[in-house]
Amino acid sequence: MANLRKEIMNIAMEREKRRERGECVDSVDEVYEAREAMDEFFSLAELGANAYNEGSGKRVISAYRLTGELLTLFLNLPGKRAGFCIIGPERFAVFLDEVPNGILVLGQKKQPPGGTGGQILTKARQLIRITCLRSENGFIFKDNTGADIDKEDIIKHIINWVSE
Repeated sequence: MANLRKEIMNIAMEREKRRERGECVDSVDEVYEAREAMDEFFSLAELGANAYNEGSGKRVISAYRLTGELLTLFLNLPGKRAGFCIIGPERFAVFLDEVPNGILVLGQKKQPPGGTGGQILTKARQLIRITCLRSENGFIFKDNTGADIDKEDIIKHIINWVSE
């Protein structure tokens, strides 16, 4: 156990020395408009999930941040990305940032098994694509058609859909 710890510490120290000498190239972390807006949506999603659970008297809906590493690894999305999901008993929705100023919301439903045991998922479908535009007072959000939309209304609709 002590050897493993020591060997891993040596790997880290060696890697840091290489980075300091410029031998390793870190990926560029570009800042997108949607990244900041995503934080606003996640805060509302947590608030909405907690309110729904309080109203139902039990924990039914959850909201979780998705790390950039997870998005890269499992969804093969390049670069430093942001996202979160809202999970209900039979459905879930995933919010993903899109370059340069968009948020894509995908949803999936669980289906009862066809005799194979366990639940299977339907194909993911686009629930909404949101464009985030910075204004003097924060953000203006537009839907797929270019119409203005309210971020609280979006979260209400998504939580309603996830909780069905």
